[in-house]
Amino acid sequence: MISIIVTAYEDPNSTKEAIWRLLNQDDFYEKFELIAACPDKPTKKIIMDYKKKFPKLIKYVKQDDPDKNKLMNKILRLTRGGIIVWTDGNKFVDKNAIQLIIKEFKDPYVGCAGGRPIPQNKSDNLFGFWAHTLTNAAHRLREKRFSHGKFVEQCANLLAMRTGIIEEIPKNVAEDSIIPYLISKKGYKNVYVGDAKVYVMYPRNFRDWVKQKVRSAKSHEAMNKHISSRKIKQKTLLNEFLYGFLFVLSSPKTPRELFWTILLYPARLYVWALTFYEIKIKKSPYVAVWSRSESTKTLDYKK
Repeated sequence: MISIIVTAYEDPNSTKEAIWRLLNQDDFYEKFELIAACPDKPTKKIIMDYKKKFPKLIKYVKQDDPDKNKLMNKILRLTRGGIIVWTDGNKFVDKNAIQLIIKEFKDPYVGCAGGRPIPQNKSDNLFGFWAHTLTNAAHRLREKRFSHGKFVEQCANLLAMRTGIIEEIPKNVAEDSIIPYLISKKGYKNVYVGDAKVYVMYPRNFRDWVKQKVRSAKSHEAMNKHISSRKIKQKTLLNEFLYGFLFVLSSPKTPRELFWTILLYPARLYVWALTFYEIKIKKSPYVAVWSRSESTKTLDYKK
């Protein structure tokens, strides 16, 4: 059996679409259960409406705590599947994404597999262009590292794991980094499935963009406390610039896109400076609680 997990947070309309897509996957004939969790009543109503239609298939889990990793550990104890697929209520999986991810687990040595996030944002504006540029760079980096047998940090938007390898997800560290690391550490394969696509709305204003990037940088700093190998550590200011410089500069196709690309560098420097300030000066490390930016909502966005 496959356990598909949807964690949602104040996204009723998006969650409705997300679950519909999961229930209508192409070429997916595995026996599965779908467990959906949320803390709010509007999203719960959507989940319960689906549960009425598919009572043996769908389960609802109440989220009593804002700690996301705590919720994930709660769900881990409830799942019946040999493979768990994690996604979010405001992320839309492609029509064959689940099948592509699950197929990798036919190899008994595969313990973890992750998909590729694709921006829902249009690339004809600054933040949409940045979203496409940075996700394309991340995709290339994951492909390169995977092809060379190196550790790959997966994307939490579509992440699958074999049950029984890790019993608990550590608190206050990004799940998309720590889960692949702990599974790889136990000798299992960590596979990047670039064809398994999941559609994500990225920030549509600078405030939300900075908030998301600082949170991501802080989560990687927290991850670095769990590991010591340089072969595994990926996200630092230095390696971001060393790897990303040539790739990002090759992305623009027009003078306007070149201007947007140039703006990306001071913006990233600002993010790293703010991250340093929050961690080292304010002593405010990463905390794994829900922190949704309004403009990253898909169908529930209120301008």
